Amino acid sequence: MTRGPSGLLAAFALALAAAPARPPGPADRQATIAALHRRASASAPGTPEAQAVAGAMAALAREDLDAGRPGPAAELLGEAYTLDEDNGLVLAELTLAHLALGDAETSRFYLRRAEGRVSAGPPEVFAVLGDAYERLHRLDDAIAAWEAFARFGGQDPEVLTRLRRARDELAAARGQRSRDAGPFRIFADPAVDEETVAAAADALSAAYAAQSTFFETELPAPQIAVLYAGRAYFSLVSVPDWVTGAYDGKIRVSADPGGADGRGVLTHELAHAFVRYASGDRAPAWLHEGLAQWLEGRRMPRSRLAALLGTAGPAPSLASLDARFAVRRTREEARVVYAQALSLVEHVVRVRGEGALVCVVRRLRGGEGLDEALRAETGMRERELFREWMTESGSPR
Repeated sequence: MTRGPSGLLAAFALALAAAPARPPGPADRQATIAALHRRASASAPGTPEAQAVAGAMAALAREDLDAGRPGPAAELLGEAYTLDEDNGLVLAELTLAHLALGDAETSRFYLRRAEGRVSAGPPEVFAVLGDAYERLHRLDDAIAAWEAFARFGGQDPEVLTRLRRARDELAAARGQRSRDAGPFRIFADPAVDEETVAAAADALSAAYAAQSTFFETELPAPQIAVLYAGRAYFSLVSVPDWVTGAYDGKIRVSADPGGADGRGVLTHELAHAFVRYASGDRAPAWLHEGLAQWLEGRRMPRSRLAALLGTAGPAPSLASLDARFAVRRTREEARVVYAQALSLVEHVVRVRGEGALVCVVRRLRGGEGLDEALRAETGMRERELFREWMTESGSPR
């Protein structure tokens, strides 16, 4: 189950220079970068002109970060840093860019420098630093950074909301320990025993190997997984009591100390991380949840689907199905919605194969709309896919 908007890099909306209403096309962008390089070559680092060029480069880098392109962003931010080494915001954003690239050592390098320059920066520096700390699950440091944001005049309500949530989470996460396990860093409540943590590490590693093969990609950064004893955290963020896992940029699971390792739940939530990355965070909810269930190993027999849909009826369109994921539902209502999403994914797999789904996801990352991506890879538009699924599944109309 996904929770909340994507926005791993949402703090970049706090950019000092507002982005244009319509982003420039590739040709315009390259021309802009070339012009900035010419200005940079004629500017001495630290001068007002160099600082202006650095700010313009950083604004372009934020567009890359928001679009899920940390590589080009890191290059531009690196150039901006050479022009304006005292720019705390650039340093904080370099930290996030290299975190997204999975380069922990370089991110720590820039984080240390950002920490040394925050006193000279605007409140936005603290906002971005807070995001970097939260991404690392360093909640004490994230809270301190966001509190500084507020203390120095920052008023962005989204940042202040993250501060309140982090305080609540820290209260529920005191005493957590951590361990590294391949591409994961696992945090566990004190009551979660080592056997459960080890089983979760094994489950995540196996799921990662399978899903990276399925999507033909690796995730660009180490993944944070948090194992909670009980439901204290989930209650704080209003997760329904029948949900045992969530993904909001971190894999969060309510573990059963001394009991099952929640292999299926961990696999499901990791799938959300892969779908988010592989689609550039552009996959619709039904595809997110359908693929996560498919990769978890769930299947939806036609008789089971008919029984579930017979109680409530299917959503009348893909758009309507997406909308049903956006509202809080009872356990039974959610079963119907999730069953329909899984059945739709199974239908595409049956008629076009798994590879078609992966290609649809990739096309979304490339900027195509869902209708266009489906037509290119399956030969069906959204409406046609839905109609064919209705016929094939025998769903009530």
